[in-house]
Formats: sequence, C-alpha cells, structure tokens
Amino acid sequence: MIRKVHVVGLAVVLAACGGGGAPAAESGAATETAAPAATDPAAVRAAIDAANKAGVESFNAGTPDGMLANYAEDAVVMMSGMKAMIGKAAITEGMKGMFTSMDMKNFSTTTADVMVSGDMAVETGTLIYDSGPKGGTLVSDTAKYLTVWKKQRDGSWKIVRDINNTDIAPK
Repeated sequence: MIRKVHVVGLAVVLAACGGGGAPAAESGAATETAAPAATDPAAVRAAIDAANKAGVESFNAGTPDGMLANYAEDAVVMMSGMKAMIGKAAITEGMKGMFTSMDMKNFSTTTADVMVSGDMAVETGTLIYDSGPKGGTLVSDTAKYLTVWKKQRDGSWKIVRDINNTDIAPK
C-alpha cells in the first residue's frame, strides 16, 4: 500500500483577540482609550491569497521553500498519518524529507473562507494534488484544510496552526 503524505492546508482554532479595554479612571474622571485599528478582512484575504499563490508555485516547481516562508517560527502542522510537526525547523525537515522521497504534481488550493478577528485569521479550503513515491505511480487526492494565520510585528501574516486531511477513505 502506498503511504501518502498530505501537505498544506493550512489549522485549528480561532482565538479571538480582544481589543481596546475599559476606560481608565484618574482622579475620579474617566479618560477614553483609543480603539484598536480595525482589521480589514479584504486586505487580510488578499495577503493570504498572495502567500498561498507563492506557496503553490514553489510546490509545483518541486521545492517547499515558498510554502515554508508562510510559517511562523512557532507554527504547528498536523497532517494525516503523521505526528505533529512543532516549530519551523521541524516543519522544514518534514517537508524537505517529503520532497526527497515523493513526487508531488498538480498541486492547487482553493480558499473557501477566511474569518478575521483582530490579529488572527482562520482560512478553510480544499486542496488537490497527485502524489506517490519517487519514480512511482502518482495517485490523485483531494483534501480539506483549516489554517490559522497570525499578524506578525512586521505586518505580515504567517501560519501558526495548519491541519489538513484527505477525503480518501482508509483502505
């Protein structure tokens, strides 16, 4: 039986980030605090779409580098049939190992939805690809994913949690 490794997708729970805070009291007088800047969901979606496009392009070129650039240092990736990869170093090792032992072709993703709250965004979608052992027969697969993105200090969005699983029933 061919063991398939399912990649991408992009993770887990929406941790809603609170903003603002209550007015502060000084000498019996309330002062207002500035409201946090609103996050533009369309801008977040555009950033995620651009990051995904770069990842898919590098994946189809036979390298995980573009995909790896999307992960934060403390990211966690959970793929079917594997232990969780915790931290960017483990994710890098896992993906590079996959590219060494497997052929992956015709990779594509479709984002169905992006929910945004503060500096967190949850993306859901599907992915399609062909995979198999190096030089072996490729098998087409479809999967679904859930990916949590977090806004970084530099304003970029990086993946902090990523989970996906195949639509193919186990044999």
